[in-house]
Formats: sequence, structure tokens, C-alpha cells
Amino acid sequence: MDMAFGEAGEGRAWAGRRSDLRPADFPVCEGMIRNYCALVEDANPRYWEDGESPPGMISVWSFPPPWSPGGRPRRYLFALEVPLPGRHIVNVSYDCEYRRPICAGERLLIQDEVLAVSEEKATRLGRGHFITTRTTFHVEEEIVAIWTNVLYRYDTEEVER
Repeated sequence: MDMAFGEAGEGRAWAGRRSDLRPADFPVCEGMIRNYCALVEDANPRYWEDGESPPGMISVWSFPPPWSPGGRPRRYLFALEVPLPGRHIVNVSYDCEYRRPICAGERLLIQDEVLAVSEEKATRLGRGHFITTRTTFHVEEEIVAIWTNVLYRYDTEEVER
């Protein structure tokens, strides 16, 4: 995964920055839903028979495939575009609000926003910054889900305890 590097002040200036609204790389599809449900052994008929996407699949629809023709740029996490020091990341929290089911055949539109970048913090892992982002999922004009994520971006230097 590519990360942008910069000074802490540059990164904190990203609070409030939004990405362009972009289409998901592929539509929500029954085959991927069923494959996911088979992997996690979820027999819910809404997923198997009605084509509803399980809540746990939200990241499937937002992350790009690992390869695509023409080498199109891939965005995994908007937080990695925030210019900060730190070569390591760990996810701290993840919260998703669903406003309605997401169904096979729908094409999601996705927009990311940096909500906050903390001052430098020292943890057992090292020194770094907490980055809070929000990803909004739309079907046409309707917001169908909102994903809020916090990750810690840090370097592994000795930290006083």
C-alpha cells in the first residue's frame, strides 16, 4: 500500500478534506455475496436468496481489485493519502451505520472524508497520529451506509513509559 509522507502540520491540515465521489470498481453481485457467506458460514436466506449484501461486506465494495487492466490507480484507504510521518499502521476502530440493505445489481458511489488528525501521541507501538475518516456510500443520490474508521499511523521508535 502506498502512503503519502509529510510533516505533522501538513497532515493535520487535511481535516475536512473530501475525495471526489467515485464509483465502486464493480457492481454489488450475488456471486461475491454467496462466496462471502460460504466463507463465513452464514446461511441467512436474505443473502443467499434475495441478493442482499451482508454488513461485513462493505469493505469488499469499497476496495479495488488487486489488479486491473491498464494499471488504473488503486485507492485502499483515504487515510493513507494524508501526508504524515510514520511507516506503520494499525486499525483502532471501525463503525458502520447502514441506512438500508445494499443489494445485488446496485452500483455504489463512494466518498471519503478526513474528519480529524490528532496531535502526535506516544503509545506502546511508537509515536504517531490517529486519523479518523468517514466513507459515505451512495446509490444514486441516496446515502445507504456510512463507515467511520480510526487508524493509528506510527513509527516504531523507543517510547518512554
